[in-house]
Amino acid sequence: MFDDVAYAVFSARIQNILPVFKDGTTLKNSQKSIANIVEAARSCAPYLDELCGRWPNILERLDTDAPESIYKHILSNIRTDDFDTLCADLRRCKQQVHLLSALCDIAGVWNWADVTGVLSDFADLAMQKLIKQVATEMGFEGNERGPVPGLFVLALGKYGGCELNYSSDIDLIVFYDPEYIVLPQPEKAERILVRFVRKLMRGFDEITPDGYIFRTDLRLRPDPRANAVAVSTLTAERYYETLGQNWERAAMIKARFCGGDWQAADLFCETVLTPFIWRRSLDYAAIADIHSIKRQIQGGATIAQLQAAGHDIKLGLGGIREIEFYTQVQQLILGGRNTALRAPRTVDALEALAVGGYADVDTIASLQADYAALRDLEHRTQMYADAQTHIWPNDILHRLQLTALSGYSDLDGFEAEMTARFTRVHKHYTELFPGEEDLSAQKGSLVFTGVEAESTTLATLEAYGFTRGEMVWKTMAGWLGGRIRATRTQRARELLTRLAPRIVEACGETGAPDIAFFSFADFLSNLNAGVVLLSLLLGKPDTLISLIEMLAIAPRLAQTLSEQPALIDAMVEPEFLTQKLEIPKNQYSTHLSADTDFETSMNLVRQLAHEDQFNLTASVLRLQNVERVGQAYSAIAQAVIEALLPKAVQEVERVSGPLHGEFAIIGMGKLGSREMTLKSDVDLMLVYRDTEATPLGAFNKLARRFITSLSSVTEEGGLFEVDMALRPSGRSGPLAVSLEAFQSYYKDRAWTWEYMALSRARVISGSSDVFIKALTQHIESALVDKDYEGQLAGDILDMHARLARDKPARGGWDIKGVQGGLRDIEFIAQFLVLKHKPTGHKQGLVGMLEHAKNAQWLASDDAVFLLKTARVYQILLQVIAIAVDGILIPHEAPSSVKQLLAQSVGVTGFSDLEDAYKQWHETVNEIFARTIA
Repeated sequence: MFDDVAYAVFSARIQNILPVFKDGTTLKNSQKSIANIVEAARSCAPYLDELCGRWPNILERLDTDAPESIYKHILSNIRTDDFDTLCADLRRCKQQVHLLSALCDIAGVWNWADVTGVLSDFADLAMQKLIKQVATEMGFEGNERGPVPGLFVLALGKYGGCELNYSSDIDLIVFYDPEYIVLPQPEKAERILVRFVRKLMRGFDEITPDGYIFRTDLRLRPDPRANAVAVSTLTAERYYETLGQNWERAAMIKARFCGGDWQAADLFCETVLTPFIWRRSLDYAAIADIHSIKRQIQGGATIAQLQAAGHDIKLGLGGIREIEFYTQVQQLILGGRNTALRAPRTVDALEALAVGGYADVDTIASLQADYAALRDLEHRTQMYADAQTHIWPNDILHRLQLTALSGYSDLDGFEAEMTARFTRVHKHYTELFPGEEDLSAQKGSLVFTGVEAESTTLATLEAYGFTRGEMVWKTMAGWLGGRIRATRTQRARELLTRLAPRIVEACGETGAPDIAFFSFADFLSNLNAGVVLLSLLLGKPDTLISLIEMLAIAPRLAQTLSEQPALIDAMVEPEFLTQKLEIPKNQYSTHLSADTDFETSMNLVRQLAHEDQFNLTASVLRLQNVERVGQAYSAIAQAVIEALLPKAVQEVERVSGPLHGEFAIIGMGKLGSREMTLKSDVDLMLVYRDTEATPLGAFNKLARRFITSLSSVTEEGGLFEVDMALRPSGRSGPLAVSLEAFQSYYKDRAWTWEYMALSRARVISGSSDVFIKALTQHIESALVDKDYEGQLAGDILDMHARLARDKPARGGWDIKGVQGGLRDIEFIAQFLVLKHKPTGHKQGLVGMLEHAKNAQWLASDDAVFLLKTARVYQILLQVIAIAVDGILIPHEAPSSVKQLLAQSVGVTGFSDLEDAYKQWHETVNEIFARTIA
């Protein structure tokens, strides 16, 4: 900024200069005009001031020669002695061309088309000379086809349209046709050509005290992440046929030959690019996808909020890009049948639209005039410091300087005229394809096409709370480029184009947008196909929102859902968002007939169980009756066992004959106590009573087959990890336990910790109700008949100490293992049950504690506290099992997860939960000490 005095002085000085070169005089016939133009340039643009001081010969020649003659003279000084000499001369020539074109532009001797034409012509000359020089120095043998037969360079973007900006990069693609490449080692063609291209680009890009020739950009080549800087025409053809996107078709409208083998280029453009760009017929989906090029950049700020200061002349509302997209979208749709619309220059294409009757003549005239004015503005912003910028500055001095370079002294009036142009352009732009779905976001443009994220898109992502906007853009652009299996088809990419803004908005609404997006990315990237799912999410916006909300809180669900995408079907049901938790009573066995084979049964049961588990998971994330979720997960496991155990029997009997005996499955651990979480294993024991007719080893075969039915991963995924280590023989003996061995072991040889485990056991399923009842009685008898000989408390304390030593807590939030955690409460409850030996006790922790409270085995306050704390611990474990992979680490956990944990137990915030959590530990430790010790 500067003070009012400086502003007034500068304004007066500019007003003394401006009238001279706005009155129609030319550089050639007005000495005073030349002096004033040079003074204005030097006063208003530091870069031009530097060039005027460096190249006074250009200023001198302006007295006598036409600009075109000066330009030719500049080019005549280029030497081709060697690569370095050529590059140095081209850099110096570039500065002189910059100075000449800027002065002619400011004076009005050249219009924007003249300036861009000269700059594009100079780029062509530099390209052709450098290609020839590099080819000579690398030993290529040229012929009539070019310096490197088979290799050619296409110019794209504004360079391709001969509309090169004052300080623009040049967009290039280097192709080679293997058929015409002649090298001593053809198999190394790509490696050698890559070296060629890198040296060529170094010549353009290298910055020295003489400046640079042009900044180059090779990222418009097919799949730039995968392909080298020199791309085979065969590779390009395959890419454009299968993965080429509509934005690439739009970019290729301006493609033209600028150096190398012109015959190879002509053949490639005719046989590959022309059919890729220009389609005679397009289906509705393809047309809609082309329209999306335009629709992605609407939204956000309204034109009424537009201010000149800080506005992006190219990408902002009413900017250059809107005119280009207005033109290119119609070219893509109509140009397949009308070749007159294939003009690479924007103004020529606009003219063709008017001539062809595709657009209103007055609208086209308005757009052409505004396009010219905006290109002039763009040049002023760039000649100030030779920077590739399109932003009208915020600084008032800078704005006044650029206004002066535009030939005006009234800043407010000039900016009002600018704003009127932006408004007019945007009005015409929005009137193209009216009434269509907007593919921008509510907070601004979202463009996921091209080779890099636009500032407007990054600003929109930031407005939604993303902190990794660049990575979000790269990920989404990769999907739209077909880099994942789910978007390999054209239809999938078209659907995703329409979904993209909804995905961004849904992630933003979660409060943890980065976590939500990258969790969704993990999900989508692991899918084998995408059309069905993307169609569903597009048609059911609420389902998309629910899915992203769940993934934001529980990122680990991404893997589950990508392995079992059919689960999302459950989210479509109207009651999904409102259903209350119910303990599943589905008897999965009713879905199986006697004829259903073993493998089909496993898959069908997995489908049913996964859907129920997913519904429960959603209930937990919605905090609906979380205290009952453990029972529900356990009920699912029981339903699975009841369905698959008979099928395992059928399979064994099919191979080995009838079992001739009785058997039952005992659920141990969390299954037995009905306290399972989403992550829980199932602890089982198979107990049998055989007969003389039972085949040898039959029940061990049954155990193995049954374990397989639960734990194997089929096309529908897995179910449960199975642990049978709690059987009397441990991990080393037979899988199946005879009833006699079971009774004998618990009568004479079981350890105290095994009785603790048995206190949670219940019979899940079996061959008959009689055997199930008998085994249940044996379990109760084992618990009641045991005489601990005064060692119960000591044994439990010893077990407690060994666990603390050998399996210490994995962190402060290892809720079960931490001192004063859930395991300590379980030890208290099991100690009381084993000590008092009630009949018909409940296996669950809460049930045991309620029994202890009612029987007054505990002080009333202690019992109430333990009951409350046990429930709280179990709720926290349910949430963590879903939302966290492993143990909760607070400083790494998303705020959304920590807030959910606090809400799940009725605490205001996570810091309050941490304080309460510490207090719970202390109190549990005190009760543990006075109860057991």
